[in-house]
Amino acid sequence: MTNQESKKITCEHLQKLRTGELEHIVLDVRDEADFETGHITDSIHVPARELETNLPNLLTNKERKVVVVVGPTQEAEIERLHEQLAGLGYSNVEFLAGGIDRWCEIAPLEIEPELVELTPEESGFVGDELNEIDPEGKDNEPLM
Repeated sequence: MTNQESKKITCEHLQKLRTGELEHIVLDVRDEADFETGHITDSIHVPARELETNLPNLLTNKERKVVVVVGPTQEAEIERLHEQLAGLGYSNVEFLAGGIDRWCEIAPLEIEPELVELTPEESGFVGDELNEIDPEGKDNEPLM
C-alpha cells in the first residue's frame, strides 16, 4: 500500500483544462460497453483489467498528467487503481471526482454513432412509408 492518497480533480476544473492546450491525458478505465455508450471526447480507453499490459504502450510519457475516469461501480477501486498506476511509474495521476456520472451532469459525452437511436424521419422515412412498417414483423411474430 502506498501512503499517498489519490488526488481528485473536479469536472469543472477538467472542463476548464480542456479549453486550452492539452497538457493532460484523460484515461477512461471503464469496460468497453460502458465506454462505447459515451465517453469524454479525446479520452483514451484502457479497461482497468488491461492497464498493466496496454497502458505503457499507449502512454509512454509517464510524467504527463493523467486524469482517470471511472464508472460508478469502480469508485471503491480508486485507491487500488492509484497504486497500480503508481506501480507502473505514472506519478502525476488524478481521478475525476464523481466519475463519469458527474461529468455527464455538466458536459456532453461523445457517443458512438451506431448507438444513437434515430427516429424514422431522421432515418430517411417519409410520408406513407411509416405506415408500411410492421412492428411485429412477419406473421405477427415479435422481431426480438
